[in-house]
Amino acid sequence: MLAGASRYTAAVRMYHVLIGVCPVTDAELVSRLKANDDAAYREVVARFGDPLYGYIYSITGDHHLSEDIVSETYLRMVEKIDTYTFYGAPFKAWLYRVAHNLAINAMKRASRLVGAEALETAAPTVDDPATTIAARLEVDELRTALSELTEEQQQVVMLRFVAEQSTAEVAQALEKTENAIKQLQFRALRSLGRLLERRG
Repeated sequence: MLAGASRYTAAVRMYHVLIGVCPVTDAELVSRLKANDDAAYREVVARFGDPLYGYIYSITGDHHLSEDIVSETYLRMVEKIDTYTFYGAPFKAWLYRVAHNLAINAMKRASRLVGAEALETAAPTVDDPATTIAARLEVDELRTALSELTEEQQQVVMLRFVAEQSTAEVAQALEKTENAIKQLQFRALRSLGRLLERRG
């Protein structure tokens, strides 16, 4: 009877997962990835695909390069999942760290910094040409100012405000304490403010 009840419970849980009532936990997802479960790979793409692409694009400013890096991120995930140990921190922190490192390496190879196109999404689209030009100038100034921050400060700003990760997730991704991330964020924003003020 107990075995039958446990099979029933597992079946109900699977049904809930399939209809989206009970999402797969990170621990379950990692376990299934390690078992080469195709459905788990599809779950990763469905759960993280669009936000991951958006994050990478915000670094590269290049559509095709970003798509290539997303693909490379998934490939690295498949290659490295056996070495990954789930300690309770969000799985996406690890995935974003992989993507971030690939994106930064690609940008170094291409000798480019944050693309203006990526930041243009932050500028409002308006019908008034004067406002549009002013907004684009602000985006260019922000891109230039960001490029003057340290690499760690750029990472923190991008993860916190573009990828919209929590302080805890950024700390996990960069292998630092939450306090260290808060300090980096504070210094980065203060430096950005000063740089933009100097240009204004």
